[in-house]
Amino acid sequence: MKMRNFIAAGILLMAPQLALAQGALSNRTIRIISPAPPGGSTDIVSRLVAPALQEGLKQTVIVEAKGGAGGYIGSEYVSKQPADGHTLLLGGAFTAITASLQKTPSYDPAKDLVPVAIVASVPNLLVAGPRLKANSVAELVEQAKAKPGQLNFGSNGVGTTIHLTGELFKLRTGTDIVHIGYKGWADCVRGLTGSEVDMMFDNLNTALPNISAGKIRPLAVAALQRHRSLPEVPTFSELGIKDAEVTSFFGIMVPAGTPQAIIDRMGELIRAHTANDEFRKLVHQQGLDVDFRGPTDAGKFWQGEVAKWRAVVKASGLTQQ
Repeated sequence: MKMRNFIAAGILLMAPQLALAQGALSNRTIRIISPAPPGGSTDIVSRLVAPALQEGLKQTVIVEAKGGAGGYIGSEYVSKQPADGHTLLLGGAFTAITASLQKTPSYDPAKDLVPVAIVASVPNLLVAGPRLKANSVAELVEQAKAKPGQLNFGSNGVGTTIHLTGELFKLRTGTDIVHIGYKGWADCVRGLTGSEVDMMFDNLNTALPNISAGKIRPLAVAALQRHRSLPEVPTFSELGIKDAEVTSFFGIMVPAGTPQAIIDRMGELIRAHTANDEFRKLVHQQGLDVDFRGPTDAGKFWQGEVAKWRAVVKASGLTQQ
């Protein structure tokens, strides 16, 4: 009798682990941590993805904002949570970059976070302000090499994707272009259109209004393919500048160690959701592209992003602390 009771107790203790391994979740609320203030693209994409999991898993899914340090605080928080599928991160390039900027990061994005799926993205774009005389990337590079340190580019702050796209461009072209950091995106745009700086590596969606208004000129897209919004603008790759692609992407991530069955189940629910016309419409309204990648493809892409930004940060000599 004692042996039977012991076995029964053992089975009860093992039940939660068996359920997790099979992709089952408890009925506790699932949280998607948005590591940015409410109202921005990160927060909005979080709320667009939440219904896919809530409807598919038949349990409550909420979005919780944990902004700060360019996304580092929220990303670190999720990396330390139990790997049981109940705490998710809306991650992106900033998740890899902010960790790389720390002298002693408290988590390793390559080891401590695992992508479930990437859902949306937008490429960065090199735009020229009225002060820049170059009419092409070739002319820009020629001018920069002829007068090192004379040209400059603006960004919305040290360590942002807008800043590091410029650092990556400098590395790939062998140019010396000075970085001018502003307090925010709007201040930087004013500096660009007001001839305080020569150029900017903006997100394509946020650059479009000023391009349409004739205030700035697009020179190249930091992507492998031309963008539907600016089909006449070449890519860096077309212009002979290789490995300079920068995509601001958004995806769901979980702590490392989360059972693969849970990751696969969530990934499939998100895949089906991204094919929904209403979801695609809402993403496009944000100026983003639907860009679904499942667990395997997202994982390969993520590892490449972490390695790329670590190399750029190291080569640029950048650290925050």
